[in-house]
Amino acid sequence: MKLITATSSICFAAICLLSGCSSVSVTESRFSPRDNKLTTPPKIYVVPYTFADGSLRVDREGEKLREFENEVSADMTERLVMRLAKHIGPASALDPGAEKPSKDSWVVEGEFTRINQGSRALRSIIGFGLGGTKMEATTKVFALNGTEERELVVLIKTSGGSNAEPGAVVGGVFGAGPRAVLRAATSGVSADSRRTARMITAVLSEQLVADGAQLAGKPLRAKRPQE
Repeated sequence: MKLITATSSICFAAICLLSGCSSVSVTESRFSPRDNKLTTPPKIYVVPYTFADGSLRVDREGEKLREFENEVSADMTERLVMRLAKHIGPASALDPGAEKPSKDSWVVEGEFTRINQGSRALRSIIGFGLGGTKMEATTKVFALNGTEERELVVLIKTSGGSNAEPGAVVGGVFGAGPRAVLRAATSGVSADSRRTARMITAVLSEQLVADGAQLAGKPLRAKRPQE
């Protein structure tokens, strides 16, 4: 009984301290001054995200680190293209040597400023944010007004990480434990990419709706830290 009480107390404290790290939020979004309202572009291109110096805190080096970077960048590109196409308009990845963006299209470029891999084991066993991941990114969207000219539409900064959910210790053998282990095995950086892509799309969705533009799908609402 004392052991159960002690465990409950520890978990309650963990909830109080760590429950704020539950998703990705938009920490900054700055649209550039413009004369006309935004309209849905005929095409949106996503350039693979890059990595700021010192942004990676992962357990890989050398070739494995390069593979990790390629996987994270490709995953982010795929998820963002899917979100934009579903909610805004036609979108595709823009790789080096690919088709040249057409006039009036948008180009999305981004940089990961922090990626903390966290600990999958701690997420599985304890949860409540212990071993959680962290992803921060800066994204810029440009409008192409001519052959070589482009104008900054918006700068978006996002930050967040893995959910503060209970692990196997709290859930127990017949409770949330098995599900927690499964969640942790499939969560992490990939889940953060999914949430980040959603927030970037939401910022664009909000402004386009405010300007009366037509969207391809359901409008999204961005989450910000105070919410």
